[in-house]
Amino acid sequence: EEKRGTPNSFLRSALFAAVQSKDRVYMKESVLFSQQGISIKYTGEQLNQEDLDVWEAISHLARQHPLGNECSFTAYSILKALNLPVGGHQHERLHSAIIRLTACAVEIRHEGRAYFGSLIESGVKDEVTSHYTISINKRLNELFGNNGWTAIDWQQRLLLRRKPLAQALHAYFSSHERPYPVKLSTLQEITGSQNKQPSDFKRKVKAALEALIKINFLSSYVIEADLVTVECLKKVLRINGQI
Repeated sequence: EEKRGTPNSFLRSALFAAVQSKDRVYMKESVLFSQQGISIKYTGEQLNQEDLDVWEAISHLARQHPLGNECSFTAYSILKALNLPVGGHQHERLHSAIIRLTACAVEIRHEGRAYFGSLIESGVKDEVTSHYTISINKRLNELFGNNGWTAIDWQQRLLLRRKPLAQALHAYFSSHERPYPVKLSTLQEITGSQNKQPSDFKRKVKAALEALIKINFLSSYVIEADLVTVECLKKVLRINGQI
């Protein structure tokens, strides 16, 4: 219950960018920046960290089904699971995220596995009760494999709400058992940041890393010139996982 299994290809790429909703752009067969060994093309309205929250929550519910490809929930229950208010505006934002995850088209190649399609296959919504039944393509399992995924600490992630860069860095560093030093310029690309000012991005990375210390994910970090080195406080739970 305290973890959310997520493919490493999602966490080590700009598929779910650290951008605000108002700054989304539309993409057509765009090649997204990703760590070596991962290839992603994307068509649709840009996804961000809020969309990853929704996808992780829905996939977590769907895991209880034999094929892992369908789940049922009310808008109220999923908003509570996301630790969000349950007013009408949030219902609209949730529905928009579900539509966005359904309307997109991704082509992902990672470690000899390939998937192309949407991130939510289809769904039905009862307009009176706001009850959803969502189908997730079971072929998405190909992206997990035996060692191609990370168990994200859900409570830590929720504590970072409205801090998209901190969420993206939490996800990225979680996907490595022992995070290695990485350039600021690489973090800028892998988080999909639209910040074109290196000095300002460096300042925001520092703020994000401080947030990761505050939630007890990192014990320390060092930024020397363009190189970021972090030390995780706790190892992320991995099942059959590797770096």
